[in-house]
Amino acid sequence: KSSGINAEWPLRPGKAAENTSKFDLVVGCSVGSPAVYMTAIMARKVNCLIKVFSHSTNTKQVDSSITNKLLRVNKGETDYCGINLIYKDTSSPYFMACPGRQVAVSGLSNILRFIARERKYSSLYDEQDLLNAALIDEILSVVDSLERVNVSASEIGTILNTLASYLKSSSYLAGDALSIADIALCCHLTAMDSKLIPNSLRTYLSDTVKGNYEMKVLKAFLNWTPAGLVV
Repeated sequence: KSSGINAEWPLRPGKAAENTSKFDLVVGCSVGSPAVYMTAIMARKVNCLIKVFSHSTNTKQVDSSITNKLLRVNKGETDYCGINLIYKDTSSPYFMACPGRQVAVSGLSNILRFIARERKYSSLYDEQDLLNAALIDEILSVVDSLERVNVSASEIGTILNTLASYLKSSSYLAGDALSIADIALCCHLTAMDSKLIPNSLRTYLSDTVKGNYEMKVLKAFLNWTPAGLVV
């Protein structure tokens, strides 16, 4: 009796197990960059420590309170440093994996894509799910526009309203689960002047931070308290 299954039909490969080997990433960015907060989230996700350096090209004052918070991420829970954060005079954050053996690649979205691929975090970015991956890429392209130099307040408002429209039918930007698009946007919101953030995105940030283990680390860096979020 036929089971109704065509044995010759190519099956979609199962999701690979997450990469649990030691992490080794160098991130360079300017002081106050959203990438600073991304390192905290990913350190919490990977369970590694962060080291912070200021390059000779950096001309901005480093906020020691933020540095201290970065150094405390996972302190006492692990003994190895997986992320080196270097403050530099650069307009776009960049990363290098296997330091010294790879050309730096720029852009917060590219950093997050690399980490999701290298760590096999398919829950955050599953390239086998073509439609969802395309949606995440589309949203990241909108988030990327926040990184442009000299973006006006009105332009920021338009971009944020566009991003908020993705939340009309789901809890997260690309559906009902956290993705690298959410991480990118939440990092930008954390780095942003709170007066520029519409109420809908304030609520979204609060819910995202409260509802995800790796995102809870942002509580220490917010300079305003979202409704219902105890800092």
